[in-house]
Amino acid sequence: MAQPTPGLVALPQELLLEISRLLPADAILSLKLTHPVLNIALPPLPLLDETLLTECARLAIERLLTPSKSSCVVKRCFICRRWYPSNMFTSSKSPMCASAPPTTETPIPEIVELPPFFCAWHVGRLTRVVQTGPGGRNKWASDLKRMCMHLGCIQGWEDCDCRCDSCGFTEVRTYTRYLNNDSECRRFTFWRKVAVEDKIDPQARTRGLLYAREECQNGELFRKAGTACTGSVINLPVHFQPVVGMKTLDTSPPHFRPVESPFLGPNLFPMASSFLALCVSRIRSLYESRPEDSNPPVPPSCNRSRMSDIPVF
Repeated sequence: MAQPTPGLVALPQELLLEISRLLPADAILSLKLTHPVLNIALPPLPLLDETLLTECARLAIERLLTPSKSSCVVKRCFICRRWYPSNMFTSSKSPMCASAPPTTETPIPEIVELPPFFCAWHVGRLTRVVQTGPGGRNKWASDLKRMCMHLGCIQGWEDCDCRCDSCGFTEVRTYTRYLNNDSECRRFTFWRKVAVEDKIDPQARTRGLLYAREECQNGELFRKAGTACTGSVINLPVHFQPVVGMKTLDTSPPHFRPVESPFLGPNLFPMASSFLALCVSRIRSLYESRPEDSNPPVPPSCNRSRMSDIPVF
């Protein structure tokens, strides 16, 4: 029987300290939060008081120290970088979503899935319309993709030349409208229909089935959930693409890291492997030819602040 591959927690403490010396402060904190052993082995952040931080690194540390499911009164959106009340981080507050009428049996559900620290004003970033031409596909589909937390670009939808070492990527659920005509989908609103069928998925029965209510050419959009299709308004179900296993992580080039908070128990979160790839490459280059400056490049648009300006972890 094959032995499991040892993880970062199996490395000697001397090597962990050497790794931490080559990583920026936000990466060290992210590693510390992945496992209690690493939290003890890696140096505490107060030792880095004199470290200069980019604005992105400071915001990344702020997100790491704020659990995404906490009861904070206000949160900062990582797209527009503005502070909003915590209830603005639910999709039901978006003008692109229509909440189901509240009842005693079924409370108002979340309409579409939003990543942590992603405010309701940006639901449109998770959607796109793809023209398929006459006879092509004509439906809504949803799948998981990765979004750059610095520029807000979604991989596979647009090119992203971001070189920020701090913001990283987060996994988001996206919604694509494949359109084969010029009359439908002039405007759309997401809503959920309460599911009562016995053969339906239990999660869908709890949250409801996701639909897109579309306004066709020269029509008027009825926003109230449950309104029957009349005139030039149509309701189309959203088809969710199956997720097959865990996606392979791209550790080359190692410019991006995910944002994770809270200890995740005995299992390291997957992107720890990209940290290890980054560390191994830097340690190898260190001993081959020691560079004059081993600090990561700073995006020219980022302002610097000192480590002492943030809470001590």
